[in-house]
Amino acid sequence: MEPPAAANNPGIPASSAKAGPSPATRNKERMWELGVALSAWHFFSAVKLALVLILGIAALVLAGTLIDQVPASVLSDSRAYSQWLTVEHQKYGAWTNVFDRLQLFNVFHAFYFRLVLAALALNIMVCTANRLRAIWIAAFHTRVRMGQPFFEHARFRARMEVALTPAEAAEKMRRTLRRSRYHVKLDRDAQSVAVFGDLNRLSPFGTIFTHLSLILILGGAVAGGIWGFKDSEFIVSEGATRPLGNGTNVSVRLDQFVEEYYVDGPPRDFRSDVVVFDGGKQVKQGSIRVNSPLRYNGIAFHQSFYGQTAIVKVEDASGKTIFNDSVPLAWQTNDGQRPIGSFSLPAQGLDVYVIGPQSGLNDPLVPPGEMRFEVTRQSGRAADPTNLVQGKAVQLAGLTFTFERESRFAGLKVVKDPGANVIWIGAAFMIVGMVALFYLPRRRLWALCRETPSGTTEVLLAMPVQRDVSLESEFEHLRAKVARALEPERAHNAKGGSDA
Repeated sequence: MEPPAAANNPGIPASSAKAGPSPATRNKERMWELGVALSAWHFFSAVKLALVLILGIAALVLAGTLIDQVPASVLSDSRAYSQWLTVEHQKYGAWTNVFDRLQLFNVFHAFYFRLVLAALALNIMVCTANRLRAIWIAAFHTRVRMGQPFFEHARFRARMEVALTPAEAAEKMRRTLRRSRYHVKLDRDAQSVAVFGDLNRLSPFGTIFTHLSLILILGGAVAGGIWGFKDSEFIVSEGATRPLGNGTNVSVRLDQFVEEYYVDGPPRDFRSDVVVFDGGKQVKQGSIRVNSPLRYNGIAFHQSFYGQTAIVKVEDASGKTIFNDSVPLAWQTNDGQRPIGSFSLPAQGLDVYVIGPQSGLNDPLVPPGEMRFEVTRQSGRAADPTNLVQGKAVQLAGLTFTFERESRFAGLKVVKDPGANVIWIGAAFMIVGMVALFYLPRRRLWALCRETPSGTTEVLLAMPVQRDVSLESEFEHLRAKVARALEPERAHNAKGGSDA
């Protein structure tokens, strides 16, 4: 094996064979990375991007409002979700599959909704960072001395001539402005004294508070979407225990649902007496009312609705019980007249629909004490619709069905939102920012006191134009106070841009 060339040639450094990129190459790489970072920064600082993202969020929220959203409990059960889509197909027709593929039945948990929220939050953060330095300089490093053109062209301006020295006039003005809660700075030179008065100088930081509030609200919404859940149709029957799902080990048992009425008829109280289990261990027990939810480990259980259930037993040909549970009649038939519920028998490939009587009416189709059963399979109807009398067994599709009795169910709205507190903090920041911007506007007054050839002092006052309808009255108020402070030495006064 021949030795490396570098080893035989003393004129070539041995390390040159392993030398890395040259300084020029490294500088080019750093410049390229810096250019990419700056391009990304400019992209996310664009106001047009914020407008596009806000319109996108508005469109998605509108879609989520107009299009039915699947309950969380249904989404976690593939069979229940399939049945839910079947019901929705009656409303949306051929668009049902399109909406399903686009996740429009679950907009607020879709990845693109979270992506747009995150992009808007980043856009707001970049815009806030861009404005922070300018706001800081304007608040704490404002220019005190302004030139003659400023006093000549300011929208609100006044001129006075007083028999005082510039220092005396400036001191009187300083005291007057301080009594009006202005923060005052002076800048002296040999011929003049410049005065700057600043009221509510921290109010521009209200913009930062409002931007921060939007970031917190968006962040809270994203956190709630990722780590939280909301189920507006969590149904549990009396005596039954139902798992909550959504990645938890929590289950709920309804001991009883109670409705109470006043003597003259109006409802007095609705409550659900429940027991909460976590990992099979009882962790909480209590009553849930409309305005009194039960809370456990960040999960809130709200009373939402209630209804009747049918206790049903199904046996196969050998007499083995294949189903014995309550069936909540939580939905409405297509005509909206009767309550309906369903359950499945997967081993037999059957879906069973249970229809109850019309509420408060003598229903000719489903008399009191009966339930109407419709047994279907994927290919079509498995048996003719049949009414079952309570306690009497009936043969349907080769199985024995028994409607044992009626019971009650409670419909709960279950919410876990880990971002709720963040959203509340964001709302508080929003209020602080809005109060600072709209109720405590910043007011800035510049003045120049300089000696005239005649030995008097010329006092110039000016305020720049800003979005404040009360600014003119504030300037007139300050002008009058300064004029009174300089009396009786005041010899000349002109306002509104006139020097007469």
